[in-house]
Amino acid sequence: MRRIIALTGIILLAGCITITPGRYSTLVDNQQALKKYAGSQARVTAMLTPVHYSGSCRLVTGKILGPDGMSIAQYVQKAFNDELKTANIYSDSGVSFVGSLTEINFSSGHGGLLANGWWDLSLSLNSGNGKSIKVANRYEFESSLDRHVACDRTARALTPAVQDLIKKVVTDPQFGTLLR
Repeated sequence: MRRIIALTGIILLAGCITITPGRYSTLVDNQQALKKYAGSQARVTAMLTPVHYSGSCRLVTGKILGPDGMSIAQYVQKAFNDELKTANIYSDSGVSFVGSLTEINFSSGHGGLLANGWWDLSLSLNSGNGKSIKVANRYEFESSLDRHVACDRTARALTPAVQDLIKKVVTDPQFGTLLR
């Protein structure tokens, strides 16, 4: 009887796991794209999430959240500001951007024979100068049929998914208009 109670407790605890990606690292491609805006000053002051994001991965495995207790929106905001800082564009007195994540969805590859997963992220970035840009990105990655491995890979894929999302923003021809 004790074994059954202990096993039930372990199963219930396994369903409460928080799965987080690693901390963000800037992308060389983003830095190359931002070089042409040298001398500009900007920062992302807020990242809104008007969409529902549950973070549940394979129902009982756990939730995917940002590292260090951050929400996905906070993670994207910090990532964008990290890119601006590394490119020497970040400034508290520069142009303020307010972002809005209009889509946050992922698939850990559940149910497919090939076990491919993806992150769908959409962002609307509004500049203090009245200009805005909207981008959407799907980042695909190799998942797994094993639910624990699949959810871990899904969490780890968030960083490159955010890197690609930011790349879509900073390489868009309209991005320069947000900085003026």
